[in-house]
Amino acid sequence: MFSTGGLSIDQAPPLHLPVRFFATAPFFMVFAGLTSIYFADDLLSSPLMPETVALVHIALLGWVLMIMFGAMYQMIPVLAGLPVPKPGLVPWVHGLLVMGVITMALGIATDLHPWLLLYASLGLGGSIALFVIPVGIALYKAPAKHPTVNAMRISLISLVGVLIMGAIFLGEYSHGFYDFNREALVGVHLIWGLFGWVGTLIIGVSFQVLPMFYMTPEFPTKQAFQILIAWGVSLITIPLVLFYYPENNILLWSSTLPGVFALLIYGINMKTMLSKRKRVLIDLTFRFWLFGFASAIVALLFFAFWPAVENDQIRFLFGLFYILGWTTSILLGMLYKIIPFIIWFHRFSRLAGLVKIPMMDNLLPQKAVQLHFPIHMITVLTFLLAIIMESSYITMLAGCGLIISGGILAYAIWFALGIEPPEAPEVPDFASFFKDMEMPPPPENVVK
Repeated sequence: MFSTGGLSIDQAPPLHLPVRFFATAPFFMVFAGLTSIYFADDLLSSPLMPETVALVHIALLGWVLMIMFGAMYQMIPVLAGLPVPKPGLVPWVHGLLVMGVITMALGIATDLHPWLLLYASLGLGGSIALFVIPVGIALYKAPAKHPTVNAMRISLISLVGVLIMGAIFLGEYSHGFYDFNREALVGVHLIWGLFGWVGTLIIGVSFQVLPMFYMTPEFPTKQAFQILIAWGVSLITIPLVLFYYPENNILLWSSTLPGVFALLIYGINMKTMLSKRKRVLIDLTFRFWLFGFASAIVALLFFAFWPAVENDQIRFLFGLFYILGWTTSILLGMLYKIIPFIIWFHRFSRLAGLVKIPMMDNLLPQKAVQLHFPIHMITVLTFLLAIIMESSYITMLAGCGLIISGGILAYAIWFALGIEPPEAPEVPDFASFFKDMEMPPPPENVVK
């Protein structure tokens, strides 16, 4: 069961546009697992080790960004009632993003970086530019005042900022380091990437996804806008403090207070919504959401100590619970709802009542999917042990967990895509219907 109240379902884009991103993302989770295994000896030595930086960007660009591009292509027309212009650019966005992530990861982690990072700059820059321009036009023209649309606007602006700083960093890897306040740049890159782009988009999408799929009450619109305003204030004030007052921890913590206020409002409302949901069944996807929310709390606790404690383990633990514990859990919970829904909508909804069609749950391989949540939890816990014990062997085991997790998701998505709709029955047209209603001619042998 799901609610589509207020949505322009008829404006949904063709299936192949968003699904190409969803179907590719699991392979980058596998890529991240292979990277964890191959570079296990160096990954946990420092957060700024080239191998660690490569792994983080495989996860954030190849996995997270890939899914979010697909989600925005899917949701903007539905929420805003306005299609994203130039859909013919979507295959280019996808192809350039794949090329950019692979060449960037290999370029950072190997000695071939000057040429590979040039291709990475072209791929990532071209992909994000071809995405941002039409999506930005759609969001600018969107008549809808839905909080999720405004969250997408904030996240898109953050993504542009992250792209600019990322281009600077790639240039430094290729040609030497520039005379900038590098620590401030890295901090702003982190804030706008993790909190501005990823965090804002997930929070905004949750305003719509949870009521739709879990039959919760609607998120209060007024408080949703308060959250976005307070969150946006911190996204501006934190970078200013990092650039102009980097040593003032009190001022830095003060700049986070609007964001903390936003999270408190969000958490209180989410608790109320989830406790009042009409669909009380705790299924696989809902477990991902609950684990994601719990991981977010842990990640924010580690982040609070970041400015005051010079401890690399704090950074690793924050990254683990934010990227793998929170972000990945939420994305998995959404994908296992969104994938069967959009495939059912495009392939089977028009046949409802005419022929026997599958339920949305039948579009996923249930036995395989049910294994995914425990495997995901074990993977997070294994990485946690690897960080605490600084063990390369445990890191390799955690990498195997990522490979299995990505493999299950890839199998589930391609399983769903492989289910073809039955043939539609022939329905008589109106002309033949009225023809059957005509009076037959009198027999020729009737005596007048």
